[in-house]
Formats: sequence, structure tokens, C-alpha cells
Amino acid sequence: MIRAAAAVLAFALLASTPPAAAQERADPRAPGRANAQAFREAPADASIRVRPYDDTREARRLKQQIERAVERKGRRVDDRAGILTLNFDTAAQQIGRPGPPPSLGSIEADRNDARVRLNLYATNQDSLTTGRRPEGGGSGSVQYQLTLSLDDGRGTRLWQGTATLLGSPHDEVSAYAAMARVLVEELGRTVRQKPFSIE
Repeated sequence: MIRAAAAVLAFALLASTPPAAAQERADPRAPGRANAQAFREAPADASIRVRPYDDTREARRLKQQIERAVERKGRRVDDRAGILTLNFDTAAQQIGRPGPPPSLGSIEADRNDARVRLNLYATNQDSLTTGRRPEGGGSGSVQYQLTLSLDDGRGTRLWQGTATLLGSPHDEVSAYAAMARVLVEELGRTVRQKPFSIE
């Protein structure tokens, strides 16, 4: 009876403790990182046209957000005759995988009998000794990425920046908008691991 009570207590404690991997995730106040490299000096007075790598509805919407960020920086946007071209591309990758809620055991009961089954040790599922697996349960997080590159009229790369942000699946629009603002702010400059958040 004492062993059963101890096992149930251990089950409850482990079920309420987050996995170590979740505790070591990025700072929730600044889950994004931006990096950029200036290769050549870009003319400060040159007009810029913004070009997505694809023509989806989402890309067209992000194009408008990037253009607004460029104009807020004091640069002129000219979609037809821009001297410089600011290309952009996006990517998203699932971190973790969807699945059933984590479980350290099971309970079966009827009117005459009750059985508690605990996973004491396992390497491929949750258990009392190895703890809960980080990929168990939930819909996971998404690693969003935005890459901007600035080219001159001859196709020479002047600058390139990449931002990544760890968020949830419903953060897509705000994630790309935040990354666009951060990268355009650093247009023409070199930066390393600049933290940022979704505003």
C-alpha cells in the first residue's frame, strides 16, 4: 500500500514538472534572432523595389509590409524603376511533433477491481525515471525564417539579412511582420544575433 501511494505521488509530481528542454527554450520576451551581412555599400539615395520569390497571397501581403518598413526608414520605394532590388523569401519549420498528451501510465477500474499501471522506465515514451519526452503532446512550435537580400542593377549582392523566430502556428502573420521590421531597420549594416520579439 505504501509503495502504491509513493508511486502515485511520483506520478503526480512528474506530470506537473515541465521537461528540461522546455525550460531551456528561447527567452519568451525576445524569441527572435536577426543576423545580417553588408558586402558592399548601398547608395543611400537609391530607390528600392521589393520582390518576393513567389507570388502567393501571403507573399504579396508581406511585400506591402516590407515596403512600408522601407519607407519608414526614409528610403524611396519604386516598384517599377527601383535602382536596387530587395528580394525576400520565407520558410517555416515545425519544431516538435503533434501527438497525444504525455502519459506516465494508465488507470483501469470497474466496480470490483482497480489497476494502476505506471511506466517505470522507457526510452521511447514517458516514464517515471526518464521523465516526459519533450515532443509529447500539443501542436508544437514553428521556427519562422525571413531572408532579405539587396542587389544592385547588375545583380551584385550588396547586403543580406536573415531573421528567425520561434512561435506558435497561429503567429505566422505577426512573426513575418516583426522580422521584416527588424531586418529593414538593419538594411546595409552587419549585425550578429540581434534579439527581438513580436510587438
